[in-house]
Amino acid sequence: MTVDLRELTTPNAIEPLQELQARVWDLPHLEVVPKDILQALVHAGALLVGAFVDGALAGFVLGFPTNDPRTQHSHMLGVHPEFRRLGLALRLKLYQRDWCLARGITRVVWTYDPLKVPNAAFNIARLGATSRTYLDDYYGSLGGIDAGAPSDRLLAEWRLDAPRADVAGFDDAPFLNDPLTGRPVSTEATLALPRVRLHVPPDFGRLLAVEPDAARAWRASTGPLFKAAFAAGYRVTHFEARPHPAYLLTREDPT
Repeated sequence: MTVDLRELTTPNAIEPLQELQARVWDLPHLEVVPKDILQALVHAGALLVGAFVDGALAGFVLGFPTNDPRTQHSHMLGVHPEFRRLGLALRLKLYQRDWCLARGITRVVWTYDPLKVPNAAFNIARLGATSRTYLDDYYGSLGGIDAGAPSDRLLAEWRLDAPRADVAGFDDAPFLNDPLTGRPVSTEATLALPRVRLHVPPDFGRLLAVEPDAARAWRASTGPLFKAAFAAGYRVTHFEARPHPAYLLTREDPT
């Protein structure tokens, strides 16, 4: 098996991404980012990289400039279901990191669903991104695999030139919510402690498909907890998927 990463800069190279988006996120073709928009973004300074397995397009990452020249917004990262577990997502993000650092970009940000365990494990635990921003219903109503619940997101911040956050104390930090329902269990005094943990459901995607009311209840209960913690000076610094998926939130030094 041969894996090749290369930047996509021409209309012919970009066009297959429309079908790949539909496959990755189970979207109707009317909802994918069209090739002309992708081409325009690349022309304006975006990074668009495809991952090819034995010549077949298997994944991609898209990042574009922001109003801060040191920050890139990473809008999409997707891998075809048949090519997952090959480490393509990590290879794409590391390519993005090196590309950004070579151009003086030291911070990459993106949004992701905080209730999806694979995304949290990859973004926070694997890459070392952190978060201190919760975005309510960021995209409005979505289709495909995200249909049926508000599109709340965390804004991940990936510092490319800084050490990873200290994750000590995970096992000793108290929980803000119940692992089975997501409902709050803490008192206001808990948010004065150095570290706290916040549970998320083991499989939010499946829950949304088979028990949408329960999925929406998780969204409704965890959103306010994230926002209260961020307002109190905490930042997401780590994530553990077992035995019950949970984030570690660390109170930042006010000095």
